[in-house]
Amino acid sequence: MAVDVEDLWLQALDAQDEDDRDEMCRLSDEIIDADPDHAEAWWMRANLELPQHGEPNLREVSRCLRACRKSIEYDPENRPAWWRGGQILVQELGMLEEALVWWQLRREVSPTDPEPLIEQVAILADLGQYAISAERLNQLWAEGMDAMAHSQLMRTARLHETVKKAAEREKTLIFRPWEKDHPGWKDIEFQRKKKPANEQLTFLMLAGPIVMAEVFLWNSFEFSGSTWIPMISGFLLVVGTVLIGVKWSKTLTRRLNRPAYNVIRATDVEMSSGKTCFPNDWRPLKLYQALLKYRTTAFQERLEKVVEAGEPLPQKWKPNIPDMTTVDLIFEEE
Repeated sequence: MAVDVEDLWLQALDAQDEDDRDEMCRLSDEIIDADPDHAEAWWMRANLELPQHGEPNLREVSRCLRACRKSIEYDPENRPAWWRGGQILVQELGMLEEALVWWQLRREVSPTDPEPLIEQVAILADLGQYAISAERLNQLWAEGMDAMAHSQLMRTARLHETVKKAAEREKTLIFRPWEKDHPGWKDIEFQRKKKPANEQLTFLMLAGPIVMAEVFLWNSFEFSGSTWIPMISGFLLVVGTVLIGVKWSKTLTRRLNRPAYNVIRATDVEMSSGKTCFPNDWRPLKLYQALLKYRTTAFQERLEKVVEAGEPLPQKWKPNIPDMTTVDLIFEEE
């Protein structure tokens, strides 16, 4: 007897409305067995692979990514599947080079969609490829590109600021973990036994004493006449000091945490390449361990497998950047 796929799909939707995950799993598997090209069933399956609560493990995100690939294979316009797969590749698996390819495939499906370009720019910045990242940013303003949502505009602005600041630095300051003699390794070595600097603590250490001194000094003055003027002026003085202190603490924290940023980039390179470049005797120390706990469960599990394999990064290794200009639109500078 032939299986009625449409009837099964309606039952699966009913189970979804009732939040019956077990029934959804059973029905989606049955649909896929009967019709392997059923994009909606694959997308349902992708969502079911992830737990309702807590972080997914490596096995779960791998199965979800496989289902996402199947879903977009049969329905290239499934935008949520593209987004979910891209997030898994970057945040859960750390496969940055693979993620660049993933988003390029999305661009080929929808060349005017700014989302894949923004994701590529962010990935290139994580890999330290700021020159290419700047080129990709320009493409967002090409003739014919779709308008960006507010959240996309805000993220693009942050990325632009990051790329701009990186371009102003000397090339030697841009950490390249694949270069064993890069000065960035010395920065990590110097700070490897310390935790990353905390911006709030830096602010308290920097601006706190100044604010307290201002308050005591202001109270020691004797003002004649109106009491409102000294109160308002004292308040403005403290607020101004706090605002300046916030700016200073951010700048100082960023400088103090340069070794931490280098550790993050070295780890990203290890995950993207599947090869190790970070000294194993530095991994148990405070800096590495403090940053590792912020990574997802699946990321940590995969990193552990990469470290256990112990295959060193080749001496002349460089990030494998795919051709991302295949569907570029013409950029007209105004």
